[in-house]
Amino acid sequence: MLLKLAWRNVFRQKRRTILTLLTMTGGFFLSSLSIGWMDGSYSSIIMFFTNNRTGQIQVHHEGYLEDPSIYSTVSDYQVVGAFLDSIPGVRGWAPRIYSGALLAVRPRGAGSGNVFSNSAAASVIGIDPAMEEAATDFSDRIVIGEMLTASAADTSYTATGQIILGKELSIILCASVGDSLVMLSQAADGSSADRMYVIRGIVSTGNADIDRNTCYITLSDAQILFTLEGKVHEIAVMTGSLGAVDELTGIISTGLSGRDLETDSWKTFAKEFYNGMKADEVQLKVTIFIIVLVAAMGVLNTILMMVLERRREFGVMKAIGTRPGFIVRMIVLEANIMGIISVIVGSIISTAGLLFLSKHGLVMDPPLDYGGTVFREMIASITPECYWIPAICVIITASTVSFLPALKAAHTKAAKTMRTV
Repeated sequence: MLLKLAWRNVFRQKRRTILTLLTMTGGFFLSSLSIGWMDGSYSSIIMFFTNNRTGQIQVHHEGYLEDPSIYSTVSDYQVVGAFLDSIPGVRGWAPRIYSGALLAVRPRGAGSGNVFSNSAAASVIGIDPAMEEAATDFSDRIVIGEMLTASAADTSYTATGQIILGKELSIILCASVGDSLVMLSQAADGSSADRMYVIRGIVSTGNADIDRNTCYITLSDAQILFTLEGKVHEIAVMTGSLGAVDELTGIISTGLSGRDLETDSWKTFAKEFYNGMKADEVQLKVTIFIIVLVAAMGVLNTILMMVLERRREFGVMKAIGTRPGFIVRMIVLEANIMGIISVIVGSIISTAGLLFLSKHGLVMDPPLDYGGTVFREMIASITPECYWIPAICVIITASTVSFLPALKAAHTKAAKTMRTV
């Protein structure tokens, strides 16, 4: 009887019900869209950041992250790689060598003499071209020229090596594809590490700081140049999804125990980036809370208006002996019925909006610069949180804001109300 009575009351005043439903549905829609936008945008930012170069998981010699050293190497990286290939969920891996050097450029047409017009210090990263291309988006970031290729010239110092420069570094050096440069550095054994190179490509990773001071050579070249044959400093691991990163990090760490190696997720080796993401996430949660609060105020006003309009009805109910508890339950149930309807309608509308944003996204104009990395498009994602969080908020809000007006209606004085209304 209570449910039947509440259902009839909801649709007895259609204008009032529609106003309440619009308020609740709007709150659900905005909350759902905000959550989907937050999850999708953050996921796309993280995947762009990690797929670009760092990977979602990294394996180093123990202590390398705290104190990077040319001597802290992974000596059996191919064995580690074979272990990684056996783990479901690992999409690929890429070995790297890190060092530093002084670069000096000789433009084309400068003749055969030692005419080096510009120089700059740079970080040198040795990469395996085939594995890097399979695991990361590095080759897609080459804006001029071509990707490095593994060739016999990498291990023969009678031929000129190949190198890729960061975009900003190429501007500093006034260098372009086809120019020659000399690299001056020091190997792990203390000997001189010098070699001539021809610039094969220019890369733009989206991070101006990295592109300003980084160059790339092949892994085999770096191993000989820095006397690190058979060794690497880092193994970057790519996963199929961000949700599996923590679990895979634990599996890899357990499998590599006893090897003086450490396994870290992107949350550790990119801690500043992770902390920035968490801070922005808190801000967005505050925004969602404000949206829910505004919707709650709208529902409260509507229910108060409903109670005032129905004072005579409640007076009659009290006069014929209706218990206050029955009236309270009836009003709260009415609010929850409208809340459930709002959740259903809001879910349909939100799904349409999230599907559109997940396929087409939103072009950022101007592009968003996040931690030095430029993002030009943001997309939404559809997750269970897009529905159950707003749904719980709507139902709890409906129950909470309707309780006080329900108490007011339940304790109305029958005789006084029927005389004044």
